[in-house]
Amino acid sequence: MNWLPIECYNKNRCLIMQATTRFRLPGTTGGYLGKVKLKQVIQELLTAKKIANRRNYYLQSLEGYLNRFAAKHEHQQINEITEWEIEQWLTQFPNPSSRQTWLNRLSTLFAFAVRRGYIRENPCARIERISIERKPPSILTVDQARQLLDWCPQLFRPYLVLAMFAGIRPQEVERLNWSDANLDTKTVKINVPKVQSHRRIVPLESVAVELLTAHPIKAGPICPSKGALRGWKRRARKFLGYDKWPKDILRHTAASYLLALHDNVDKIAKDLGNSPKILLNHYHEPVTKEAAALFWAIR
Repeated sequence: MNWLPIECYNKNRCLIMQATTRFRLPGTTGGYLGKVKLKQVIQELLTAKKIANRRNYYLQSLEGYLNRFAAKHEHQQINEITEWEIEQWLTQFPNPSSRQTWLNRLSTLFAFAVRRGYIRENPCARIERISIERKPPSILTVDQARQLLDWCPQLFRPYLVLAMFAGIRPQEVERLNWSDANLDTKTVKINVPKVQSHRRIVPLESVAVELLTAHPIKAGPICPSKGALRGWKRRARKFLGYDKWPKDILRHTAASYLLALHDNVDKIAKDLGNSPKILLNHYHEPVTKEAAALFWAIR
């Protein structure tokens, strides 16, 4: 330790210690503000999020991330975990997008701990943000879309139709019931969208209405179980010749062909529940008018 003189408020000379080690003084980040175990803070956070009416999908995802982190730090108190330990944890994930997702989830936990008074600062705030290079969106060609529709078993066809021709998010389709689809008005109500406090009405193109009308069952959940859907995606991926299922390929396909059909960015962004900027930057791949005409004529 080194002793340094400073001026005190009463103009007297005082001495303070300057730490030359990684030891943290009480009351600073990482110091003592309350001996609370990491697991306890996680449970408090999840309870608070549930009371705040967050979606079950989000709660399950957050719990999975945080419990995995806690398994490695289960004996630590929340105020003992430093940014260095968090950075070390992140290094195990080679994908930058995965590292950024982990950082976001952990930051949610420590920000909550700050609000509860368990720590003074969020250690994640001192970690460099992770740059993510986004690849152009993958979309299906007209031939691929036609082949996938012909190959798709009847049980999964409504899911494919709403995802590929209406661009509805996978998690949203999974929660839909047939009562949400009105084939007379050619619309689908999305009542549990990404932003829970809002809803939207998604218009259906004629091809989607015809294919849904032809489906023999129009009651109960539109989508089969998540396990069955995962199995279908594995088979669909192999059928199309992909090593892994391209992220949001059906939604991006719908967005690209809808833009070619209507040439109205604001309308398509509103129907998809996104901003025009997100739509153009991350969802849109140019297609020709000729290709769009063939796509919307698929039967």
